[in-house]
Amino acid sequence: MECHIGPIQQILDSAQIDGKDGLKRITHFPPESFDRILLDPPCSALGLRPKLLVPHTTLEELQKHASYQRKFVAQAVALLKPGGFMTYSTCTISCEENEKMVHYILLNYPRMKLMPTNANIGRSGLGGCGLSDAQRELVRRFDPHDRDADTMGFFMAMFQKDLVAT
Repeated sequence: MECHIGPIQQILDSAQIDGKDGLKRITHFPPESFDRILLDPPCSALGLRPKLLVPHTTLEELQKHASYQRKFVAQAVALLKPGGFMTYSTCTISCEENEKMVHYILLNYPRMKLMPTNANIGRSGLGGCGLSDAQRELVRRFDPHDRDADTMGFFMAMFQKDLVAT
């Protein structure tokens, strides 16, 4: 897959530098600009350890993360070129932000196909969260409570955007 950065480079070159922090302010990229996207949206961070503080006081507050993440997903899918790959990743063990988000992507973005991660570590996705057994095998879940692994909790799934709209 070739990477053509010409238009993106033009956007970067023409972006204005903010006097406050010296960073360039980029207002937009054209649709289908990126071959690969690593989407690691803000999450509840329930997989981090040590977790000394859980700032969420209600289940409703926790569930807001998935709603917020859907906005990131929409932008990422729009920016992904046909044939391009998107990795979705979180540092949480929440089914709503992981397996249910994969299910949401598959239902709402028919051009996005779940792909194998080719990672021989971690475990398959949780059951009862909307994914078929075959789909659960394609995602990777890492649990800090797993005695076989010394890891924080996180999740990853790989998608490819179809070349042709269905």
